[in-house]
Amino acid sequence: MRAAFCLLAVVGWGCWALADRTAVLAQDKDAALAAMPEHPGKEEVFYTCNACHSIRLVTQQRLPRERWDQLLDWMVEEQGMAELTAAERQVILQYLATQYGPSAPRP
Repeated sequence: MRAAFCLLAVVGWGCWALADRTAVLAQDKDAALAAMPEHPGKEEVFYTCNACHSIRLVTQQRLPRERWDQLLDWMVEEQGMAELTAAERQVILQYLATQYGPSAPRP
């Protein structure tokens, strides 16, 4: 009986910890999106990039437009990212180049 109680307690704690972690991750995403500069393409960049990795991987970079363009190709070809339409790609590249280019200010 005591073993069953301990098992139930561990499982219950695990469920609580996972639920709490999910809430924290949602808050982190909201904070990360809010921290990005306001400019057309912000949400497109956030949701496209954050689908596979932390947006912080993007926001710490300061790359020229050509390099962002190459990275998008690489992510589609080698990492399984869905191919973007020409319009989506232009919006995303414009945002990345202006907000996270070599001359963009660091937060």
